[in-house]
Amino acid sequence: MSTRLPLDKVKLSLCVLIQHNFCEFLETEKGLVEYTMKQESVLRLLHYERYAYCSQLLFGDPADLLVEEILNHGKLTMSEAILKVVERLQDAKDTTGVDYSTEEVCQKFRLLIENHYLIRCPYSQSIEDKKIPNLSITENEMFVIPKINMALLEVNASEEQAAKRQKTEFPDSEIYWRINFDRFQQYFRDEAIISACASHFDDKSADVVKAILSESDLKLKTLSLTTNPVQYYDIVKRLSAISTVKSTELNGLLVNLCEGTRSFVSKADDRGNGMYVVNTARILQRIVEEIAASVIRDGFGSKCARIFRILLDKKVLEPKQIEELAMLHPKDTKEFIFKLIEENYVLSHELPKGSDFSHGQIFYLLRIDMNQVCRMLLEKCYQALFNLITCSEAQYQENKRLLEKKQRIDAIVASLRINGADEEQIEEVQQIISQPEEAVITKVAHVTQKIDSSQIQLAEMISILSTWLDYTKIK
Repeated sequence: MSTRLPLDKVKLSLCVLIQHNFCEFLETEKGLVEYTMKQESVLRLLHYERYAYCSQLLFGDPADLLVEEILNHGKLTMSEAILKVVERLQDAKDTTGVDYSTEEVCQKFRLLIENHYLIRCPYSQSIEDKKIPNLSITENEMFVIPKINMALLEVNASEEQAAKRQKTEFPDSEIYWRINFDRFQQYFRDEAIISACASHFDDKSADVVKAILSESDLKLKTLSLTTNPVQYYDIVKRLSAISTVKSTELNGLLVNLCEGTRSFVSKADDRGNGMYVVNTARILQRIVEEIAASVIRDGFGSKCARIFRILLDKKVLEPKQIEELAMLHPKDTKEFIFKLIEENYVLSHELPKGSDFSHGQIFYLLRIDMNQVCRMLLEKCYQALFNLITCSEAQYQENKRLLEKKQRIDAIVASLRINGADEEQIEEVQQIISQPEEAVITKVAHVTQKIDSSQIQLAEMISILSTWLDYTKIK
C-alpha cells in the first residue's frame, strides 16, 4: 500500500532483498509474515570492494572473482559460482594471458570455505510443505565442502556435453553459499591491530602479534575480548613460517608487548614456557582513541588534542587541573575546553561543593564518553562518504560523453593491438581525442582517484569504529 507498487513487483523486490540478506522474515503469532530490514547488511555494501580485494590478496585472482560473483548474486551454489568464474576467466584469457583450469578455481572455493570466508546458507530442514519456511542450519554443517561433478563444469566441453549439462542437475543444487562477513571483519580487525603494533613498537613486534592472531585465527569468536591462549612454542613455530624473528629475540619482544596497563599482549598462563593472548578489545580502544585525537587535532589544533589525550588518560578532571597538566594559559584552556564541549567531544558535570548549588559553591568535572564520541565519528564518516559518492557521480555525469568516448577509443585500440595493427594506425585512432579533451580526462581521472582513495580510508575507519562499538556491547 505505502509503496504504491503492484503486488508482483513487491514480491519480486522482497525476494531480491532476502536473496542478498538485506531483509529477514518472521512468522507472527497470527500466522502472518513480518519483514525486517537489516541496516547493518545494507551498510556492508560500502565494503564489498574490500572483501573482493582481501580475497585476491589471500588466495589469488580466482578467489577475488568467486567472492565478487557471490556478492553480486547474494548467494550461489559451489557449482554455479565456479562455472561463472571459469567462463569469465576464459573470456579474459586473451587480455590477461593467464589460463586458469576449472580444478584451480574449485580449489580456491575450497580454500575460502576452509578458512571460513564463505558460509553455508540456512535451509528448510522440514519435509512438510509450509507456506512460511523455517530456515536453519547446524554449526557442524556451516563449513562442510559439498561434492561436485567436475565434468559438468568444463567450459570447453563439446556441444553434446553442454546440452547434457543443461539437462543435468548439479549435485549441490540445494547447497547455497554466502559471504561470511564476520570473518572478513575479523581479518580487517587483525590487520588494524598489526598495523597499530608496528607503529607503536616495530615490525618484529608486529610479527609476534600476527603469529598469535594467526595461531588462534579460526578458533576465535568474532567478538572475543582477547584471543585464545597460544603456547610459546606454537608462536616460535608460526614465526618461523611468516617472519625472520629468531627464537632468541622472542622473549624480549614478548616482555615489551606485555608491559604497561594498556599492553598489546598478556601472559595467560606459565605452563609450557608461557601462554599468551592478544588484547584485541584493548588495542581497538586505543586505535579508536587515536582516531578521535587525530580528528580533533585536524579540526581544532594540537592543543585541543593535548587536552583530549589528558582527559583520556586521567578519566575525570577539573578545568584547573587540565590547565596545569596541559601547561596552557588559563584563558586559552577555557577556550579549548569550551570548543570540545560544544562539539560533544567532552562532557561537563556540575557538582555542588556543599548541600546546594548556590553561587560560587559549584565546581565542574570534565570527562569523555568514548561510546558517544565513536558514534559521532561514525556518523560523520557516513556523511563524508555520502558527499564523496555524490561528488563522484556529479563528476561522471558532467563528463559522461567525453569519458564514454575515451572508453570506446581505448576498446578500439586494444582490439587493434590484439589483431596486430601498425603503430601508425593505432596512433591515428588515438588522435581522435584532442589535447584539450585529453587534459579534461586527465583532470577527471586525478579527481576520481582522490575520491576513491578517500572512500577507501573512510571505509577502513568505519570498519574499525563499528567493530569497536560491537565490542562495547559485550563488555
